[in-house]
Amino acid sequence: MTTIYLLRHGHYESPAPVAPYRLPGFHLSPEGIRQVEVLSRQLAGEQIAAMVTSPMERTRETADILARAHHLAPVVDERLNEVRSPFQGKTPDEIQALGGWNWQIYDTQWYQKQGGETIEEIRARVVSVVEEKRLEHSGKAICLVSHGDPIMVAAAYYRGTTLDTAHLMAIVPYVPMAGGFRLVFEADIVRGVYPIVAT
Repeated sequence: MTTIYLLRHGHYESPAPVAPYRLPGFHLSPEGIRQVEVLSRQLAGEQIAAMVTSPMERTRETADILARAHHLAPVVDERLNEVRSPFQGKTPDEIQALGGWNWQIYDTQWYQKQGGETIEEIRARVVSVVEEKRLEHSGKAICLVSHGDPIMVAAAYYRGTTLDTAHLMAIVPYVPMAGGFRLVFEADIVRGVYPIVAT
């Protein structure tokens, strides 16, 4: 069996009241550090062979905490990055005026004309990391630290869910900070996709 832990970063502090997406300067808050330390204790008994992370500060800091117990050096992989979104840098009021955050935003002409990343583009890049790492570390456990939508899209894909906004909207709850999913593979077959909550 090969296990992939798809994990979201902990709670972060905002230097400005805007949606961060790929903006720099958004670090884990004290609450986020606490959340990730709880998650780290939950994973302490696992034989983690590799720790791979998005390049954003909040994910790298999460990966650093998780890696300590396993004496690993996290590796940055751009494919685990946050969504490329035209909401980046916008305030909650500005986002609300554009329709608010929801899965349906991916289908709007405004989002697409602004160069927003599609659900299929998100799926392709995140799944490519999962497939690469599960083959590279076959029979072991690997942690991939990423962001909310990329994790939800990948988990839905491995559950066999149709990747359109209607089906994604039906998936509840949304992955919490310092939570995620455990993907269990037997050879090339997905045996299970299980939610993880830091408790």
